[in-house]
Amino acid sequence: MVEDESGSALTVPQKEAMLMVSQSNAGGAVGRLFRATKYQAGAKDIWLCAVTSSDQSAIAELVLDLEQEQFAGSVEEVFNELQNSHYPQLEHPFAVVARGFAVGFFILREKQAVPAWAHADVVTLHSFRVCRDHQNKGYGRAGIELAAGWIRQNRPSVTQLMLAVNTQNVLAKTIYFKCGFDDTGTTHSGPIGDQNILTYDLVRQNR
Repeated sequence: MVEDESGSALTVPQKEAMLMVSQSNAGGAVGRLFRATKYQAGAKDIWLCAVTSSDQSAIAELVLDLEQEQFAGSVEEVFNELQNSHYPQLEHPFAVVARGFAVGFFILREKQAVPAWAHADVVTLHSFRVCRDHQNKGYGRAGIELAAGWIRQNRPSVTQLMLAVNTQNVLAKTIYFKCGFDDTGTTHSGPIGDQNILTYDLVRQNR
C-alpha cells in the first residue's frame, strides 16, 4: 500500500508512480516530485498528491479570479493556518494533478481538527480550489471523487464528507450540488458572511 508523507495510505488502485508536477504562468515554472497513486477519471489521468509546506509556491500558482479568491482565501493564509495547526497530523492537504499539471488543491480535516459546525465523526473539506485556467473541465468533480475515495480507503468508518460554503458563492454551491452534496439546512457565521453547511453521503454516492 502506498503511503503519503504523513503515513496515510493513498487512494486505490494501489499503483505507485513518481510524477513531476509543473505549473507555469507569466512568472515562470515551478515543480516538485510527488509520490502518488494513479486515479483514472474518464479519459483523463488524475492524481491525488500529498502536499507539504515546501509546495506552497506551486500551489500559489493555482490562480483564481478575485471574486473566487475572496471566498477561498489566499494560499499564503491557507499555508499559514496549516503550519500553525494544533493538529497537523489530522489535516491532510492534497494537490489534484491532471496530465502532469497541478490543477487543484484541497485540505481534508478529521477528528479534533474539524470545525465547530461539523460532527466529530466526519471528515471536512476546506480551501478547495481549481485553477481558473483549468475550470469547466471536470476537475472539480474529479477532486471531490478523489477526496471521497481517499476517505473510503483510509477512514472506512467515516460516512460523511462535510463543507461550509458562503451563501453568496452561488457558483461553488452549484458545483457542489452537481457533485452530490446536499444542503443540511443549517448555516454558520464565516469570516466573510454566513455559510451553508453541505454534506456528502459517502455510502450512497458509492453505490
